[in-house]
Amino acid sequence: MATKPCSICSSPARQAIDLCLVNGTSVRETARQFGLSPSSVQRHKKTCMKRQVPSLPTLPVTVYETATETAIAERITLSILQRVSNLVDVLETQARECASDKDRRNMTGTASALLKALELNARLTGELQPGQTNVLINNVPSLTQAPEWSIFLRCIEKHPEIRTELLAALNEAGL
Repeated sequence: MATKPCSICSSPARQAIDLCLVNGTSVRETARQFGLSPSSVQRHKKTCMKRQVPSLPTLPVTVYETATETAIAERITLSILQRVSNLVDVLETQARECASDKDRRNMTGTASALLKALELNARLTGELQPGQTNVLINNVPSLTQAPEWSIFLRCIEKHPEIRTELLAALNEAGL
């Protein structure tokens, strides 16, 4: 007897649904976001996703001892960054399609998945640190943490009147 095909596998929001489930969003929450029944989401997660994504063993984290090992790790990280970037591109395209079709049911889930993928991308690139809610520009969190700050301070110490005026202006600006 043939079984009925999975409705989620043929859904245009499938990638977003899968991403929610992989990121730990509950079956009930995922079902609510996409207007699906929890049982169909659970069935998809248990049957379809297990078929396509084999479980991987947990590997211990190692410290790199040589430049070669470090270079290999950087290439792998770049590959992960590229994959996350590609996922962001796919989800942005899907979000545009949902918006142009006025498909609000799938837009909610797609937007949620896109937000999570963007956050992951920002964390991988260092633009967003754990617990941080604002994104860094050029990976420099503030003027005083810029590498040039110590050089600037050393030079400005020779000019007390400029230093006083500059500090007053920075304080006024809230920096």
